Amino acid sequence: MNKEEEIKLLCLYHNKALINTERDFLFNIQCGRSAMDSHLPMSGDDVGDNISSRNQFWSEITGIYWAWKHLPKVPYIGVCSYRRFFNFDFGSSKPIEIINLPEGQKFIDNYTLPSAHELFKDADIITPVPYTYAYSIARVCSMNYNDADFEILESVVGEKYPDYMDSYRDHMYENNKMIGHNMFIMSWENFTRYCEWVFDILLEVERRIDPTNYPIHQIRVFGYMHELLLEIYIKKNKLRTKTSPLLWVESTVKKTHFNSLRYRIAANVYYMLDRAIHRNYQHRAKKKLHGS
Repeated sequence: MNKEEEIKLLCLYHNKALINTERDFLFNIQCGRSAMDSHLPMSGDDVGDNISSRNQFWSEITGIYWAWKHLPKVPYIGVCSYRRFFNFDFGSSKPIEIINLPEGQKFIDNYTLPSAHELFKDADIITPVPYTYAYSIARVCSMNYNDADFEILESVVGEKYPDYMDSYRDHMYENNKMIGHNMFIMSWENFTRYCEWVFDILLEVERRIDPTNYPIHQIRVFGYMHELLLEIYIKKNKLRTKTSPLLWVESTVKKTHFNSLRYRIAANVYYMLDRAIHRNYQHRAKKKLHGS
């Protein structure tokens, strides 16, 4: 079996393609197709058992759900998007490399995957390099989303999977780093176990939350929750993790503070000092953007 048969990367689309991602190891999926006026020339997430119509709340997770339910089994499966890809530079601590469209197309035309043996000889899962924040992840959630929603998420995890609560609290309240963009590569067996767990939680949370009238920056709440739950699953199951920076294709190249070593050091120092000085560290933001 060659590398392109060993590993399949779901390349999740929503909008029109920025670059041509027609490669044998990339499986292009249009997410949220059931609500789209135009269909892209690729598979859609609206066939069979699906949550395509809820894409505005779930973001690219509707494509992951569809793949779990319908994609033929492969040894290893991963997730990227039409503009974010693993660059497999495992020696770098920078989360993102941003390149322009011509460079992005050149990258895809020459994109190759390491063999499964190379990727997983000392790892169970490949994830993006985590982002570093100056606050606990619970406080980052509070600064950007509705507190009540994450109280519901915590309740559902506690009700359904109480043995995960130590990992949940550790990630949310004792940590200032977070994996972004719902990207990973893992074995099919780990993928199916993970999907059974994460969708059992998120579908129950969805029954208790109605984000229909949320502002645009908060409406994809279940997609954001998935980012949190991925890392909680990794912690609880002690999955060996290897991290790769993301290559991010944009029409205009710009800098990001997450790549700055000075920023990352300052964020870590601020977080540790704030926790040390304030015995009752505030995991909720003082100024709310929506809701409670």
